[in-house]
Order: sequence, then structure tokens, then C-alpha cells
Amino acid sequence: MDLVYLHGFASGPQGAKSGHCRQWCAARNIPFHAPDLNLPDFEHLTITAQVTAVTALLRAMPEPPVVVGSSMGGLVAAAASHLGAPMARLILLAPAFGFARRRLAEPRWAGYRKRGTMPAYHYALGRWLTLGPELLADLPQWQVDDRWQLALPVAILHGRQDEAVPLAESEAFAARHPAAVLRVMEDDHGLLAPASLLALDGLLEEAFVR
Repeated sequence: MDLVYLHGFASGPQGAKSGHCRQWCAARNIPFHAPDLNLPDFEHLTITAQVTAVTALLRAMPEPPVVVGSSMGGLVAAAASHLGAPMARLILLAPAFGFARRRLAEPRWAGYRKRGTMPAYHYALGRWLTLGPELLADLPQWQVDDRWQLALPVAILHGRQDEAVPLAESEAFAARHPAAVLRVMEDDHGLLAPASLLALDGLLEEAFVR
């Protein structure tokens, strides 16, 4: 069984948590995949393109993999599962539930909604880019993630000090999915504190127990 890691917004497949998962898999001879989700590229990014690519990747695998989704990657993973993509287990790290709803309403993105473009710092590339109107036009069809039902084992890690994605989003998801496991960490959105990475390791061990 393989592990697929899905990175977050304005990030890439070589980030710190991806590297942590890659090393964990290498030590156990588990095949590891971390696709680049800047699709078709960051400046023309859409959630639809991400979900389509992830679904195709998962369906091409010989058996349903374990999927780890971080932030927007968690939202994309949940969307793919909701739409029928095969997964054995889902581990969500500060999943960006409510991303579309917040971006279509919150004041911080008002300029983007007005102009159709927005400067955004891309952490993987280390430079500022201009996010185009494609993401904005794509958001309305993804704003009902609070109605999704996922029929597979789901575990969530979310930091109590997360300022990017409200902890309440993960709490609401767990309330809708009684079988889901939510662990609240004393950490921020990055979930890179030693205790958070140790908790992630524990979830990975549990996922790959035969």
C-alpha cells in the first residue's frame, strides 16, 4: 500500500511535512507520492484541477492508498474522497475546510474579489506571484464542503493556535463524522512542533498496520 501526500496552498511537494512523510516511508520501504498541486500552475490555480489530478492519480494505483492532506491538500483529499476516489485511510493536517466560503466572504480577500487578481507569496518558490481570476471563479462549487460525507477512516490533527484555518472547521467535521478522530495539538497551522510530528508518526503507524 502506498502513501500519497498532498501539500497546501502556495506550497509544493518538497515542504517540511512532505519531507517528514517521505523519510518515514523510506525507512519502511513504503512507496511515497507527493504530486505538485499547483495546477495548471499557481497563477491559474483551481481546486477543480487539483481534485481532478488527485483522483486520476489515486485511480491509477494498484490498491487504495493512505492519503495525507495538509491544509488545502486536506480539502482536496476530502473532495476527492467525497466524489469517489479510492483511499484506504485519510489523515488530515489542519484541513482547509471552509476555504471557499471564507474567501468568498471575508474582508481580507475583498480586493481579490473586486480586481480578480491578488499578489500571493509562494513559499515553495520563495517569491511573490499574481494569483489570477481562475481560482475565484472556481470557488463557488466548493463552498458546500460542510455537507460532504466521507465513508472511510479519517484522522485529523489541528493546532489550537492555528490562525490560518479555524479549529472550529475540524471540530464541525468531526461532529458530522462520529467515526473520525480529531486530535487538537498545542501548535500553529504548520503542525511542525515535535509533539505534532510524533502524533503524525503514530497515525501513519496505525494506518499501515496489516
